[in-house]
Amino acid sequence: MRDPEATRRRLLDAATAEFAAYGIAGARVDRIAETAGCNKQSIYGHFNSKEGLFDAVYDAMVVQTISSVVFEAADLPAYAGRLFDWYSAHPEVLRLATWQQLERGPAGAHSATTAAVTAEKIGQLRAAQQAGTVSDAVPAELLLLLIVRLSTAQLDLAGMDPQRGALLRLATVEAVRRLVQPVPAGSGAPDV
Repeated sequence: MRDPEATRRRLLDAATAEFAAYGIAGARVDRIAETAGCNKQSIYGHFNSKEGLFDAVYDAMVVQTISSVVFEAADLPAYAGRLFDWYSAHPEVLRLATWQQLERGPAGAHSATTAAVTAEKIGQLRAAQQAGTVSDAVPAELLLLLIVRLSTAQLDLAGMDPQRGALLRLATVEAVRRLVQPVPAGSGAPDV
């Protein structure tokens, strides 16, 4: 008896590895199907195209990251640390995001899922800035981008040396703490 949902999960798992390694253009549906123990028609039946399969993999990655890494505007340094840990444990996430940006460019870089979650986080950051718990020296949308980028900086090197990885994580958390710390009124801190 065939289980379409199990087939779909196997295809997503195989495609995640394939797309992370080769990108959209370099991925081969033959390899994905073989790894998943399916035929190529299963890919087209479930996802319509290789690009549709990539979109499903990317959306699943976004949903998994969101559900695994809790965002709290009240504690952005801890959020940065959790992101660092997640990306360290799941290097395929960064590879998929990189392929998305390289092959689809800025206009295609955000799925509807990503856009909705990003907008929600930016709203929370703006509220925290208005409440004075987070510095408003950097606009919320740029602040979120900086936190994410700081959390991924040099992860390729951190994985090679556990001690360096631990120091990099501490530095990331401290950098975000300093970035978001409210600046006392009249201190002359420049706005971005």
